[in-house]
Order: sequence, then C-alpha cells, then structure tokens
Amino acid sequence: MINQVFMTSYGRAKFIISRNRHLLIFGVTALVATDLTGMAIPWLIKGGIDTLVSKNDSGSSLVVFPLLILGAALLQGFFRYLWRINIHGFSRRAEADLRDQVFSHLLKLPLPYFQHMKTGDLMSRMTNDIQAVRELLGFGSLAIVDAATVISLSLVFMIAIDPWLTLCSLIAMPLITITVRFFGRHIFRCSQEVQQQLSHLSAYVHENVAGIRVVQAYAQEDNHIRAFEMISAEYLRKNLWLATLWGVFWPLMKVVAGAAAAIVLWLGGRRVLSGTMTLGEFVAFNGYLAMLTWPLMAVGHVVNQYQRGTAALSRIGEILDRPISPGHHSEAPKLSGSLIRGYIEIRDLTFSYGGGNPVALRGVSLTIPAGSTCGIIGEVGSGKSTLVHLLLRLFEPPAGRIFLDGVDIRTIQLAKLRETIGFVSQDIFLFAGTIRENILFGSGDDRGADFEEAARIAGLLPTVKQFKTQFDTLLGERGVRLSGGQRQRTALARAIVRNPPVLILDDAFSAVDTETEEAILSQLEQYREGKGLILISQRVSTVQRADLIVVMKAGEVIEQGTHDELLSRRGAYYRLCLRQRLVREVEELNR
Repeated sequence: MINQVFMTSYGRAKFIISRNRHLLIFGVTALVATDLTGMAIPWLIKGGIDTLVSKNDSGSSLVVFPLLILGAALLQGFFRYLWRINIHGFSRRAEADLRDQVFSHLLKLPLPYFQHMKTGDLMSRMTNDIQAVRELLGFGSLAIVDAATVISLSLVFMIAIDPWLTLCSLIAMPLITITVRFFGRHIFRCSQEVQQQLSHLSAYVHENVAGIRVVQAYAQEDNHIRAFEMISAEYLRKNLWLATLWGVFWPLMKVVAGAAAAIVLWLGGRRVLSGTMTLGEFVAFNGYLAMLTWPLMAVGHVVNQYQRGTAALSRIGEILDRPISPGHHSEAPKLSGSLIRGYIEIRDLTFSYGGGNPVALRGVSLTIPAGSTCGIIGEVGSGKSTLVHLLLRLFEPPAGRIFLDGVDIRTIQLAKLRETIGFVSQDIFLFAGTIRENILFGSGDDRGADFEEAARIAGLLPTVKQFKTQFDTLLGERGVRLSGGQRQRTALARAIVRNPPVLILDDAFSAVDTETEEAILSQLEQYREGKGLILISQRVSTVQRADLIVVMKAGEVIEQGTHDELLSRRGAYYRLCLRQRLVREVEELNR
C-alpha cells in the first residue's frame, strides 16, 4: 500500500522531475565520481602502510602516497561541490515547480471544494508538505544513489582484500532489512498523523487570527487558548510517539554497525597476527567497512524522508486529483468581445447544492434584455445569491438552463464569462495592498484616470481624499482601515473599472445609508449607457427604479414586473413595500 501511494504521487510529479533532469543527472554523476575518488583513499593508505612495513622502501613512499591521498581528497572535494550545487539545485527547482503546479490547480478548483477545506490545512499542504517532498527529492535521491554506490564499491574492495572476512562482517546485516521494514510501516502512519495534526493546528491559528475581533468582542480568549493547548498537546503527543519510534530505530541500527565492527576487529586481528592478512589490508578493510556503515546508517534517514515525503505527496495528491472547474477547459468560439450584448435567459432552472441540502432554486425562468436593469428582491434564503453564483458559474448550473447571448454558459470559457460579468459580492474581500491596487485588481493594467472615475461613480472619492497618500494608502489585511460601507464602495469601483457588459451587485449597499445608495445608483445610471445591471437586495429602494423587478421566495420566482405593475397587483412585493415604509416611519418618529 505504501509503495502504491508513493508511485501514484511520484508519477504525478514526474513531469516536474523531468523538467530538471539535467541537474539530477549531472549531480548523480558527480556524486558517483565523489564516491569513486573516496574509494581510492583507503587503497592508497593500504599501499603506503604495506610499503613502509616491508622495509624495502627508501623513503619515497612517505612523499608519494601522501601526495596521492591529497590529490584524491582534492578531487573528491571538487566532485562533492558539483553534486551539492546540482542535487540541491534540482530539489529546489522541483519544489518551486510543484508549488506552482499546486497553486495553479488550487485556484482553478470549483468553489464547493473550498467550502469543505480549512484554509490552514491548505496552507500546510502548500508549505510543510511541499518542503517534505523537496527533502525527499534532494536528500532522499542523494542517499539512495550514494548508498547504492558506496555499498557496491565497498563490497568489491572488501572482497578483493579478504572474501571470508567480508562474509563474516555481513552476518549482522540482514537485521537491518528486518528493522527497516518493521519500523517503516509504523513511522509512515505516524508521519501522516503528525502532518494532519499540524494542518489542524495551522487551521485553528489561521481561523483565530482572521476572526480576532469576534474572539475578543465575545471575551473568548481564554476558551480559545485552552482549545489551542489541547490541539497543541495532541500534536506534541504524536510527535513524541514518532520520536520514540526513531529513538528505538537508531540504537538498533548502531548495534548492527557495532556488531560488524567487533567481528572484523576480532577475526581480522587474528588474521594479521597469523600473517594471512597484512596490516595495510587490515586498515584498508576497516576503512571500507566504515564507509559501508554510513550508507547502512543512512537507511534510517532515507526511511524518514521516504515516509514523510510519501505522506506529503499523498496529501498534495488529494488536491491535484480534484478536477478543476470545467470552464477552464472549454472553448468559447461563439463569444467575441466586441459582440457581447449581455442578453441573459434562464429556462426552468432547478438547482441543489447536494449533500442532503434542500433545493435552492426551483423552476426559475427569467429573461433579462441586454442593457436593461433588473432588480431581484426577496427575503434571506430566497435564492437570490444562489442565482448569481450560477450566472457566474461559481457553482456549476445544469446544462441548457442559463444562456448569455443565446449561448449556454456551460460552453463558455470561464475567464471570458467572468470578464463579461462584473460582480460585487455581499461578502467583500479586499487585499492588503493600496486602494489603487484593489480597484485595479483584475483589470490587467494601470488605467490612469479610469480608476479615479470608477472611484467617483462608486462614491469612494471623498474617502480617498481623507487619506494623506490617497490612492496609495495601504489598507491592511482584508481592508481593515476602511469601514464596511467604504469596503463595499471600493469593491464596486473594482467592478466598474473593468467596464463589463453586465454588472451584478449582490446586496452591495447593505452597509451604506439610503442617501449614499441613491447617489451611487444615480451615478451608475449615467455610467452604464446600454450595459446590463442586476441589483440584488432586500431593500425596495434599491430595486424600485429597475426595468424589471423579480420577487423570489423559497427558491422560486413568485412575481415579475415593474415597480408600478407589482404595486398594482397588491401581492408579495406590495406587502414588502408597505412593511419597509412602516419601518422607515417608525425610525423617523424615534429620532
């Protein structure tokens, strides 16, 4: 199962590895050359000792062999430099490519995916897990190649010196395979649990930092500190258990290595004393045995990187396995930027979010002529926002139900569709940059005076002029320096500056007073000049001047018409007008 998980995830990252394979190949070649030059040193030491012990040397070996050893060491250092810059360069580039791939895929996933995933968990996968993969590709590949090369070459030289002693020194080695296989399964599962708990910890911290105002306003600091301590304690417990596994694993590996050294010292020493092995051969044999010990000990590191890297690849794979929104693949040959009019038609649309949720929209049919203003009004939960989300394909609508200029929106490329429709959500999100950057977000360039005109139409200019640096004022995370109404107007300016054929305002005036709303709507009337405008609100004052007013209730359209037509019918819209008028009158009396 572990191998299957690894191969699946590794296969997914294969193209990233292939992009940097020249670095990997060059680095591996330099690593093998490093090991080859390293193998020469014990052999040179053997030659030097045996020459000196033989008493047949005139003293030249005291010069020749040290120089040869120094030359081998310098050559080894040169090759070591080459493999380090290439192997580490390979792993860093592969890490960057994988991060880019995951981020690109993440931004194209459908909105429902993010409703079921915690931000902190995704952050952990984008950082900690990708780092674990980098360590696997860097140190992991290095250790595997190094171990294979050193073990094979060491055994060749050891057998060349004394086959029988080589066989005796390897008696304890099968214990390594047994130890690695036994502990590997437990370490893999524990590594997965540690990474999942770290994601939980990251998600909890992110959630509390993002919602710090609510936490402090409700005096929940102590409760959340205790909850965090519990999560942190569980993370500590899992880490300690992982450390315990490693604490047992490493001593066992040391015991095996020590047993091999003890066998060679006892048996090899006896062979030197009996004259069947020279002192130089004995020293060289121990040198090769020491070289053999390192890759055997490195097996522990490889197991660690393998388990963490495999667990990380598995978690990253859970993101990459998710299909992206279909519109990122589709072509839109029927839509051309100069021909888009904004004629919207909805035919008998029924939609549910799934997962046991009730039907959100039922049998909705609606026609919005190009260049007209449509107001959609209804109580909370009536389906207004759901309808907008389907128009934008934030959620995928059923095929053949929503059309733009006669084209099924499911066949339109998402980027093209969302360029056509400007959108201001009721949940405003601003970035931590400047006011200018937030207004120009998504417009693709610095439009000079256009963004100032957009700010004027949105009623934002008076706010901007209050700041010393005006449009270059930094807003802080999520636009913390602005009030709710100011954030809404900034988001409105952001939509206007793109000059879309259709503009949708989803409860975009909920945080501004009616006078400001009236002023903005008047500016919008002058601005739009044949562009479509869809106003979604619970306020009658927002939609009453629309060419078409749609009244929704429980996911259905119950009335359609102009303001005067709906009042004359004395239905749901009429009652809503009376109720809101009564509320305004009561508020005026209480002033």
